[in-house]
Amino acid sequence: MAIGRRQLLTSIALTALATPVLARGTATRAAAAASTTAATDSGPLVMHVVAHEDDDILFMNPDLSNAIANRTPSVTVFVTAGNATGDPCASTCWDTAGEPLRTWNRQMGAVNAYSRMAGVGDDDPATDEIGHWTVEAWTVAGKQVERYVLNDRPVHLVFLNLHDAGLAAVLAGGTDTTVVPKGSPLSGPSTYTAADVVEVLRQIMVTYRPTVLRAQDELPDSRYWPDHPDHVAAAKFAGQAASQYGDTLIQVNHRDYNIGDSPVNLDPGTADAKGAYVSEYVSHDHTGNFQAAWFSRMYYRWSRGTSWAGLNQDGRPQVFVVRAGALHTYWRRANGSWGGATRLADPGGRLAPGIAVGTNADGRLEVFARRLTDHHIVSVPQTTPNGLWRDSWADLGNPSAGLGNADQVGVPVVAASQDGRLELFVKNGGGGLSTIRQTIPGGAWTTTWDDLHGTDLQDPVAAIRNGAGRIEVFAATRNEILNWSQTAPDDDAYGGPAPVPDARPASPPRAALDQDGRIELAYREVGTGAMLVSYQTRPGGPWSQPPANLGGDAGVGEPATTTLGGRVVLFERNRGGGVSTTAQTAPNSAYGPWQDLGGTVLDHPAAIVDGDGLLHLFAIGTDGLVHYRTGTTPTTFGPWQDLPL
Repeated sequence: MAIGRRQLLTSIALTALATPVLARGTATRAAAAASTTAATDSGPLVMHVVAHEDDDILFMNPDLSNAIANRTPSVTVFVTAGNATGDPCASTCWDTAGEPLRTWNRQMGAVNAYSRMAGVGDDDPATDEIGHWTVEAWTVAGKQVERYVLNDRPVHLVFLNLHDAGLAAVLAGGTDTTVVPKGSPLSGPSTYTAADVVEVLRQIMVTYRPTVLRAQDELPDSRYWPDHPDHVAAAKFAGQAASQYGDTLIQVNHRDYNIGDSPVNLDPGTADAKGAYVSEYVSHDHTGNFQAAWFSRMYYRWSRGTSWAGLNQDGRPQVFVVRAGALHTYWRRANGSWGGATRLADPGGRLAPGIAVGTNADGRLEVFARRLTDHHIVSVPQTTPNGLWRDSWADLGNPSAGLGNADQVGVPVVAASQDGRLELFVKNGGGGLSTIRQTIPGGAWTTTWDDLHGTDLQDPVAAIRNGAGRIEVFAATRNEILNWSQTAPDDDAYGGPAPVPDARPASPPRAALDQDGRIELAYREVGTGAMLVSYQTRPGGPWSQPPANLGGDAGVGEPATTTLGGRVVLFERNRGGGVSTTAQTAPNSAYGPWQDLGGTVLDHPAAIVDGDGLLHLFAIGTDGLVHYRTGTTPTTFGPWQDLPL
């Protein structure tokens, strides 16, 4: 089952926004034909903003190809012409005379890749697929751009054609005059300032009304391979346009070059398919710098995580979603219906999507987030149990303030000590683990962060209180999983980090409690995407060796975990972009077969069991809506339903 497919309205015309069509190659259809694929204002539409013509296929796949295969309407905006590479490059790739042909070739690489992803191209990368497309010049915010429309498919490509390797200078206050590609329908070049780039992107959003924005990495992890300045600038332009566009847009940022420094997280079949799409592009750009490591990996810059649901004191679930940098919430009413979406207080800047939900000792929920504008950890609580929310956020600071790497702090996770005090954990700027805690249950927070050490931590970490009453924290590195544990219940001191035996993760871990109080730790296996589980042999005790291999339906990212009827239940975002689940066959036991629950989701699901023993599974669809299924047993689920927007 696909969640919320957008219906296409063929009577909507964009010709008022477009200049007349000029044929390029064998693409000769009229402008009216191109405009018939304009989408309505309901249902899914994914917008991708990237710097270069290969960035999307290299760094956003398989998310990109899954959406296109599912016929989710999409528009991809290429901000630069990519004129620094692309055939032919003679003695240099920087000669001005060769720019129009190189730009055209890079466009054709993108056209071939998208044709293959949409299933309308053949399997010969050398074949020119332009015949499947209609090309037009389109005037947006006073600038002419090129728009390619895939015939009979809801797929659009938009080329702004600013100069390759010059985008950072435009962001810094410079100007740039665009490249006019070979055979282009454009009447001439356009000149851009930074404000122009943002306004063109915003107007494209106004035209297409995207439900999801996929962009590149605004803040690359400085520990690893440096990123291209164009990638960072394109991501910042996209973020600024999204902030001005507002609405209910869900933004997902993808890591770029430095995915090559992370473990392989795509299964071989998915990696091979991604490589086939890249080969279509490469047939027109032999000079590109393509690392084989990029074909077998896809990572998000800010993981949404799987901790974005909580329980009110009376047992009703509540979920929290970051939209356009602001936090929105939905809650289940006593009669079983849902309230929301309600926007919570202004956090003082854009939030990263990865939030954590904790429960205070008096039953009040509290949400923790990372503010992107100043890199501080912030929180907002309910004013009363089951009630409204405070009208301002608390600023909990940054554990790496003043150290020169405060911008590299991760997203928070939270756990409760046995006495009810909340404790917060985060990857610090140096790649270790830092923590602060409430001084009394429900009270003020310590003013300084404690450094619990560790190195090479990947975001996000996980925390849980074990059956012996002690908080344990887990974090993946690129080679292992590290474990910290309170030295005694309610103690401020922690032991560790110590490795979880034989763990070689390709995702952050997630923890759940067996009925007998032992921790089950689930994570992806390097190179296969299979789900592995390490488990304690007694509460707070040593770990099983080796981890149990549960298999699964591949995919990327951490699982969601919960416990129903004493049985641990796991949910994963699978290789096709849907959700799969498995559960223990009995309390404290092994896991049963996997079940595909369908759906087309953006990233990571969340799961929670309410006060009546009903399991709730939540996921965000490509339509930007929160969708949910309920389960009366760990293996019996109702249909997907939507939460109100």
